[in-house]
Amino acid sequence: MKRRIAVCGNGWSNEYLEVVLSGIRKCADENNVDVFLLMNYSVGNGEPYKDVGDANIFRLMEFGQFDGVILLANTFHLQEEFDYLRNVIQRKELPTISLEYQMDGIDYLGTDNYPGMYELGTHLVEKHHVKDVLFISGPAGNNESDTRRVALEDVLEKNGLTLKEDYVIYGNWNYFEVQSQLPEWIEAHDKLPDAIVCANDVMAMAACIVLKECGIKVPQDVKVTGFDHLESASDFSIASVDRNWDSLGYQGMQYLLQKLDGEETSASINIDSKMVPGESCGCLVSEPDGMIVMGRLSNYDRYVNNSFWEGHLCDIAECLSNVRTDDELHTSFSAYLEGDHKYEGEEMYVCLMDNFFSSLKGGMSLQDRGYTENMDVICGLKNGVSIGRKHIETDELIPGYDAESDESKIYIFLPLYSKEGGYGYVALGQEVPMMYDYLLYSWMRNIKLVFERVRQNIVMQELNDQLSKLSVTDGLTGVYNRMGCEKVAYPYLKKCHREGKRAVLMFADINKMKVINDKYGHLQGDTAICTVANAIREVLNEEQWIIVRYGGDEFIMIGECTDEQHPVRLLRDISEHLEKAAQQNKLPYQLKVGVGFVLVEPDEELDLSECLKKADDAMYLAKKKQHGEMEV
Repeated sequence: MKRRIAVCGNGWSNEYLEVVLSGIRKCADENNVDVFLLMNYSVGNGEPYKDVGDANIFRLMEFGQFDGVILLANTFHLQEEFDYLRNVIQRKELPTISLEYQMDGIDYLGTDNYPGMYELGTHLVEKHHVKDVLFISGPAGNNESDTRRVALEDVLEKNGLTLKEDYVIYGNWNYFEVQSQLPEWIEAHDKLPDAIVCANDVMAMAACIVLKECGIKVPQDVKVTGFDHLESASDFSIASVDRNWDSLGYQGMQYLLQKLDGEETSASINIDSKMVPGESCGCLVSEPDGMIVMGRLSNYDRYVNNSFWEGHLCDIAECLSNVRTDDELHTSFSAYLEGDHKYEGEEMYVCLMDNFFSSLKGGMSLQDRGYTENMDVICGLKNGVSIGRKHIETDELIPGYDAESDESKIYIFLPLYSKEGGYGYVALGQEVPMMYDYLLYSWMRNIKLVFERVRQNIVMQELNDQLSKLSVTDGLTGVYNRMGCEKVAYPYLKKCHREGKRAVLMFADINKMKVINDKYGHLQGDTAICTVANAIREVLNEEQWIIVRYGGDEFIMIGECTDEQHPVRLLRDISEHLEKAAQQNKLPYQLKVGVGFVLVEPDEELDLSECLKKADDAMYLAKKKQHGEMEV
């Protein structure tokens, strides 16, 4: 049986994720290991329900039978993620390695940030004669960012320089933070720094854009450097530090497999980082007049403006906008994705909690944390073909998982949730390009909104059904009312006639109803009406018969007729049930009904008014003929 390794990480660090996974995947392929990537898009400063919903994907660790875990812990944003994963890893005694972030009690493999930043700082001071440095930091107290700052400060101190406290901006790894804070810093200071040293490439790219907008040339007026050596930063030719992430991923998987094989391993390993020069620091300048580094932030901009992508999301939303039942959701979503899954890939599954639909009834609430023991695979593709709707135990994670396959695979799991609670998860059976340009994030957001709409539609449909049922239901007896006769009974009779089936229309009237009301009161009159209605319902199967309270004490019954004696037998049974009910309830009066019927033959012209009149005449004839006896 193949080994299954869980990898836990955050999708916002998309390029890090892509490069690290390339190393993990390479080692997994060599050793026929399946990789299960549990991924979210938590940010740590959003609404609480988002934090809980995003972190919930890691709770699949309780269900999946994993042999080991790789934590991309430097990408996590939530304390709940650290706390939960540490707890489940220790409780299950799972062999685990954390990449790029040291966690107590868990083996560590990471890049030594210090040598690369020290080399970069030395390069700036010695080759480009930098003296004043503005440092754009990651989050305050972050170990990686602090290490990079210390390395820079050590270089400056060695050369008789200092990093002034007001020359530090906390950009929190974020493009938009830098876009907001850097213009304010420039406006507040009379002199530009010689260089802006950023703790990652994303913030360095943001700094280049801000400087361009301010009319400041890079690198002539200000040099800019980053850290991580992202591919997306190549358009800016950012001087940076390479962290060898592909090697990190490969060695992380290799380390874990060695540990699983019982080989002796070190609990902490570091890989050296190294500087990579670029035009943004003044090296390899290609234009004699200097340059203003421009470029684009990432592939995200290209795709967001891609009308095909926007059209794809709109098509999904439109396809499911009017869904009002679980079967409709399955049918519509499966049909759409089977026809168009160029972004989702050939294998994918939308797995819902098994109470996703039932929770809509009776005011039940969805759970915030964890998953139900079973999942409803409402939509699934395998090799681009719909697998049909399935129910699986959550331990399986995906339907039809092949533990004996000689092909290494990677599966990606993402959380589905809303303010109501957890919906379930989406599983992809392969890496897809939209994982690495933020499109997967927008896809997940769209699916969440679509499923919220579906839930609202289902609730509204149920309310409408209830209102519709109330509008055709008699409040006293629970059978159809006069409107129900028009909307349900007559159409049913027409349907039987259209399909060539013999039908019967019965008309019933309670005998001496006025006497019962006048002598015993209207409450007893209501009891009489309900007793008759119940006797009719006990005899006639309501799945096959339509029963209507046509007036005060009048009833109409319509159903298929097997033979000419069929109605006679039914009337006898109704009378017997009525007699027993009257005795059991100790009614102070004799309760009888007069019933007449008319057979509606399929080869005769259907005239509803005439049918009703014939049944009514037959009923009155029966009452006259057997007055004072069983009036059938």
